[in-house]
Amino acid sequence: MSALRPILPRKRPLWLLILSLMLVFGFYQEKAKIQLNHYMQVLQENPHLNAMSPEMRSDWWHDNPQPQRIHYYIIQGTWSVFHGLNLRQLYGLKWGVSVVILLTFFVLDGLFLKTTGHIDRWPWLVVIYGLAGSIMAVFIALVPGKSGYGVAHEFMSFLQSPLPSLFIVLVPSLIERMRSKN
Repeated sequence: MSALRPILPRKRPLWLLILSLMLVFGFYQEKAKIQLNHYMQVLQENPHLNAMSPEMRSDWWHDNPQPQRIHYYIIQGTWSVFHGLNLRQLYGLKWGVSVVILLTFFVLDGLFLKTTGHIDRWPWLVVIYGLAGSIMAVFIALVPGKSGYGVAHEFMSFLQSPLPSLFIVLVPSLIERMRSKN
């Protein structure tokens, strides 16, 4: 019976730092996307805001607060950087930020695999991202409205979390341990 490598090495706990970084980054990126989506929703509901200058929009937001509860978080205001952007620019910002966040999580997933000693499983990371990306693209392209977007959003949320790298580390390691006992 060959020695099994540790699932999560205790002698090199750098993986804990990477996992913590993923969780903190995940919280703040979600907060940023919530702020951006809320601002876009308010612009869509109040089209007259599009014609206002950034200063006038800022004054309008100050005079007309738009609080909104999102799960455990209540949006009280907005970020001033949004006031200078029109709806089209905000959509571009939203998708650009989503791509940057996705790439950042891909790198963090890779670092997690490296720091846990499981970098040899990185092809599975590519497979998971490829499959999830394909499913997202299919639902956005073929299912109109909020339903398609909702499914794509759930897959994006999965990728923007520690779950892909945790699955890649834990599932094969636990299967190896089950096989070694038989």
